Amino acid sequence: MNGAALRQRDKDHVALGAAVLSAVAAVLIWTLWVLPIARSVGDAEPAVVGETLAVDLDAGAVGIWGSGRTAAFGTLDCIVTAPDGARVPLSGPPSLTWEDVLWWTSPRPGFSQLSRFTAPSAGRYDVACVDSLDTYDGEVLVAGDTFGSFAVGLGRSGTSGFPVGSVLAFCAVVLPLFAVLLPIVIGLRRRRDGRRADAVSRSRREAARDPRR
Repeated sequence: MNGAALRQRDKDHVALGAAVLSAVAAVLIWTLWVLPIARSVGDAEPAVVGETLAVDLDAGAVGIWGSGRTAAFGTLDCIVTAPDGARVPLSGPPSLTWEDVLWWTSPRPGFSQLSRFTAPSAGRYDVACVDSLDTYDGEVLVAGDTFGSFAVGLGRSGTSGFPVGSVLAFCAVVLPLFAVLLPIVIGLRRRRDGRRADAVSRSRREAARDPRR
């Protein structure tokens, strides 16, 4: 095996290792993030827009999900009240959300996360959502948060911040494809190289048998 073939083999080993790591990461993301959130959406009880939804929550991040025309048109306004009567601040979605790439995993078609809040303590929270135009209808529910509360630094210097929810949503789709397609591509290339090497070998043998060629 010549030097070029050895270098290509080493590159293939590195690529296959990356595919294995991608598969492991994809399994972890789906097991620890995608499936639990999808399950929480399926277990949540929706309320009609205009009604107050009382939910018992543990401390931590929570998502407000909506459906219908008020959610589609962005006219849904929500107020969250903590057990002590204090208003809980809300935050909006990042540029890339669950709805952009993982909508097909939701057990409730039509629902997408519109905002998030952090419950400071366990207890019963009141979530009141209305249509700001008092025109459109829809439903809301409280389930897992897909946005994330911090950003992941990417780019050459790590200063480009991407919300963790966006990174996880992207990886949940891309990593499984990478883990499956990369070994296929390597296998096809090796098969092509093998056929090419066999053709060259046959040509050399024929040339050796017939010096006139």
